[in-house]
Amino acid sequence: MNDIMELNKETALRLWTQQFGSKQKAFDFSGREIARAAYNNRGSKFGWNVDHILPQSRGGKTVDHNLVCCHILTNDEKADKFPCFKANGVRFEIQKRQNHYELIRLDGESQSQELNFMDAAQGFHFWNNCDYVDKTTFIGFVKIDISLNASKSNFLARFDSFLKKLFNTNLVFLTHSMTVGNKLFTVLDYEVSLKEQIENLLDTCIILNTYASYFVEQKECKAIKIICGVRCYPSDFDMMQKVGKEIIDNRDFLGYFLNYTNSQTRMIISELVRRNTSAADKLSKTRPLTHPFSFSADIFYPYDCVFTTLLEDLKKQN
Repeated sequence: MNDIMELNKETALRLWTQQFGSKQKAFDFSGREIARAAYNNRGSKFGWNVDHILPQSRGGKTVDHNLVCCHILTNDEKADKFPCFKANGVRFEIQKRQNHYELIRLDGESQSQELNFMDAAQGFHFWNNCDYVDKTTFIGFVKIDISLNASKSNFLARFDSFLKKLFNTNLVFLTHSMTVGNKLFTVLDYEVSLKEQIENLLDTCIILNTYASYFVEQKECKAIKIICGVRCYPSDFDMMQKVGKEIIDNRDFLGYFLNYTNSQTRMIISELVRRNTSAADKLSKTRPLTHPFSFSADIFYPYDCVFTTLLEDLKKQN
């Protein structure tokens, strides 16, 4: 028996947002890639639907905490198996946690037990086994320079909330811009180790750029300029030591904003973003911006893209 459930699309997309935020693509619990636009589409390799964690045949209810967005193939493999099943070659177990059920991965390191640091034996054992993980780390960042209208005194607070929801993160920092009277937001994204994740970051920046066009047109602010970039560090520890100075507080980045020659250009992307997304095809013959500083090997490209349908819908709001 299959435990496939049909939901109306609005409810399914609400669950997507609840589980993945604003991402247009994500990975389900088994590691398969799914796309927000491919709900219930068996013809797409990114097709997904919604499954009960505890199967209905076992008394599982159709409530948010018992529902999970997953690839159609993952759903087919899980079906109404209980308590153990295999999906995408990985073994899982459905385990009860207080008043709900969770999917626990059985292959590799167990995720079923939380470490209790109030237990000295557990804490000491963990400390003795702490290892330095030497792996390359990629961090995504978005720098947003805003030229304010004096009459819109509450714009920054509203924009801060907007960014946190759009990028699904609280890692949003506000600093002064190089331009007098301007403000600078920095958004950090630690989940960009895969090409698909960099693509998601760029897609979110295009959404932001689309709204920026609308905000400027509606005179919410004078101008919004955006940098989307990725930095590579030799390890997580190295990144945590340097990210504040090299990305958040690095005023040299503001030189890129000063390098705009076209007043209509509001968004630029870095070489690592270009190389790892579909933007590479569109920019293959585009000459990169001339770097105004010699401190870094970063190369940035004009990429002032918007989602036209979204922009048209925004204009209809007034």
